[in-house]
Amino acid sequence: MNDQFSRRHFTKLAVGAVIVGFNPDERSWVTQASDSARPFDHLPKLDGALLLDEASRRAIASDQGNMFHRVPAAVLKPGSVQDIVAMVRYANQHRLKVAIRGDGHSRYGQTQAEAGVVIDSRSLNEVRVRTPHSADAQLGAFWSAVADATLPKGLTPRLFPGTCLALLTVGGTLSAGGIGNMSPHYGALVDNVSDLDVITGDGRLVTCSPEHESELFDMVLAGQGQCGVIVRAGLPLMPASTHVVHHELTYTDLDAYLTDQLRLAREGRFDGQRGTMMRDQGGTWSFLIEVGKFFTPPNEPNIRALEGDLHFASAAAPARMTYHDYLFRLETRGGVAPGRPSPFITMWIPASVTRTYLDNILSLTPEAAALVRFQGVEQFGCYPLNTRRFTRPLFKVPSEEQAFAVWLFRSVSPGDEVALSALLASNRDLLAKMTAAGGKRYAPYSMVISPAEWQAHYGPEVWPRLVAAKAKYDPNRVLSPHPAIFGEK
Repeated sequence: MNDQFSRRHFTKLAVGAVIVGFNPDERSWVTQASDSARPFDHLPKLDGALLLDEASRRAIASDQGNMFHRVPAAVLKPGSVQDIVAMVRYANQHRLKVAIRGDGHSRYGQTQAEAGVVIDSRSLNEVRVRTPHSADAQLGAFWSAVADATLPKGLTPRLFPGTCLALLTVGGTLSAGGIGNMSPHYGALVDNVSDLDVITGDGRLVTCSPEHESELFDMVLAGQGQCGVIVRAGLPLMPASTHVVHHELTYTDLDAYLTDQLRLAREGRFDGQRGTMMRDQGGTWSFLIEVGKFFTPPNEPNIRALEGDLHFASAAAPARMTYHDYLFRLETRGGVAPGRPSPFITMWIPASVTRTYLDNILSLTPEAAALVRFQGVEQFGCYPLNTRRFTRPLFKVPSEEQAFAVWLFRSVSPGDEVALSALLASNRDLLAKMTAAGGKRYAPYSMVISPAEWQAHYGPEVWPRLVAAKAKYDPNRVLSPHPAIFGEK
């Protein structure tokens, strides 16, 4: 039995009947055998495949958070952008929900659509360098493919994700927001896009940019898929350095660490900057600044001279590597074992209150913190952002000029509902304290929250714009039923 529906091959059920449409009254697919029983709309012709078998539907019904499992009615593997246009229009006609999924990197079921259609974007993965100044990437292209297409030409986007280039798709990242090691200079990934092709929730294919259809452009970047599906992104390019000097600086004094991090980000001494807080088995915390200086031989920088006034306790030997290896250096560090519930949260904390806020995390016992161990070490990310570099309206940051990104990667054993419940309660407490301190949540890693909380998050200037955009571009509320920003279930 073949479970694909395409222009060349129809899906067949076990009884041998061909699937030809969807019955909106019974909320079920219609077979050729029942065609004469009542009128129904036929499925559109597709260049790709519509999968209806249980194995395919269940395989795509989870994400890396491993807390939600919603089985769709069908999985679309598009063979063209027009396949997505056709399926979104079909979903509007039949009151179906549609979600877009790349590699399932979401944590709270945002890429799921129970009894709806999940579009697996990975089949549309072309990356094309169109000029020395720009590249086009389809929604399902991984950032590793962007690197593979641009670096051999001596070009690079301004910014890559800080890690997981082989696991993050362009479309998914731009719908979420995305930051990386170069964010102190360039802001979020959504700040580094020139133009987009978007399929709106009512099934229109629209090209948008800051100059053309600007409101759609603003409402899909970091928009969590609420108003449209990003199917192509124009990425500005610049000349790529060939090498990087990478250096790790270890601190034992938290105040010195925070002060030096903010200073380095403000002055822009280094091209790449990140930070990690680590606890050893004896319970002692240390703090790591990682900096990278880009260059092309023979113009190798004197990295020691750039660090002369910093207050670190010790330093590793500087590591010289290619720019490519620098981008991919964290790909094999390990992470969460498959199947573990992993309610990650990410927050942007105003710099002035970060020291006080961190006490809420650093005081947790290892059992209560439940931090993912990378290469056996309990740790979490904490590094600075220059908030004025973040310009997209749906990527909310604190009002202060500098903030700290705090990434809490937390996980519990499968089946331990007591531990998971405690961890979710701890997340809610930390997020509430973050909000009270003037911080902002990173929307895709922010738990399941109410429409009122989303309204408070976006604020009185942006929330009405998002509500109006949803009504204009997705009037039937077909797209991205989760995270239920507007109250859909």
